[in-house]
Amino acid sequence: RSEYDGMLLDFNERTQPPNRKASQVLEKFVKGKKLQAYPEYFDLEEKIAKYAGVSPEQVLVTNGSNQGIDIIFQTFTEKGDKVIIPGPSFTMFEQRAQVAGNKIIRPLYKKSGLSFPLEGVLDSIDEQVKLLVVCNPNNPTGTAVSLQDIERIARKAKKAIVYVDEAYFEFSKITAIPLLKKYPNIIITRTFSKAFGLASLRIGYVIAAKEYVAEMLKVRGPYDVNMAAYYLASAALQDKRALKKYVEEVMEKAKPLVEKFFTENNILFEPSAANFILFRPANAQRVWTLLAENGVLARPQNKKNIRGTLRLTIGTVKQMKKFLKIYQTKIIR
Repeated sequence: RSEYDGMLLDFNERTQPPNRKASQVLEKFVKGKKLQAYPEYFDLEEKIAKYAGVSPEQVLVTNGSNQGIDIIFQTFTEKGDKVIIPGPSFTMFEQRAQVAGNKIIRPLYKKSGLSFPLEGVLDSIDEQVKLLVVCNPNNPTGTAVSLQDIERIARKAKKAIVYVDEAYFEFSKITAIPLLKKYPNIIITRTFSKAFGLASLRIGYVIAAKEYVAEMLKVRGPYDVNMAAYYLASAALQDKRALKKYVEEVMEKAKPLVEKFFTENNILFEPSAANFILFRPANAQRVWTLLAENGVLARPQNKKNIRGTLRLTIGTVKQMKKFLKIYQTKIIR
């Protein structure tokens, strides 16, 4: 991907680099001649807690939200435990469950409309379930899950961890944080890889009851997050205006452009609460190939109920106009 001469619209990354201030922060760190020292995280938990509206004791900084997923499965499940992972969803959930030796229950997102399988999830909850995953919005479908539905799950699964992945929170504005006081069995992960644009630095965080954070700290290593990531995450949290501007362009201007184009050209797509759209062209392989040959990487999807679809990251208005021109001239003609 690093050598591809075109738009990377396949991994749901921010399509613009962070602003110049981020580069200056990184340069200052490198020039500070502290690369040889082990990391110290200073007040990062406090800054994240203020941003998320929780207490610092409820925050655990991780090496990307992928490490957060790993830690949650390691801390709260054992071999043979039942876990519920609605699908199709982010591959890492099942991978971690398999590494842990869990017994996986897979309620399917409905084929028509790809709505969250609430009843299937609720029906699967019993005394043996130790962990349940809600990806919100779901990747790759873009499906949003309401707080009411998450609350129903948390209420029924009182003896299990209800893990809510909020990697795309900045785009969806949907968060389970208001439920934490009433349902301390809810644990949330978020990331700086998407809207904040720090994917290469690998930094994320977990939000949970302080008792659960204390348990997860026994699993996370003391130096798992690098200092460059610390400094840039701190800087990103101080520049919420730039974040807001980027998110608004993606969600309120660029995405409607693509949705309008797909609608006018009878290209099926799913409503999405995130910075990507799952769409179903007549011939996904042909469309993927033509896009790749003409400067756009999208992500083919072949999981159950979404076979023959492509997932497209939404970027800026300028970028999406370029994508639409390519689609119009090279695919539709």
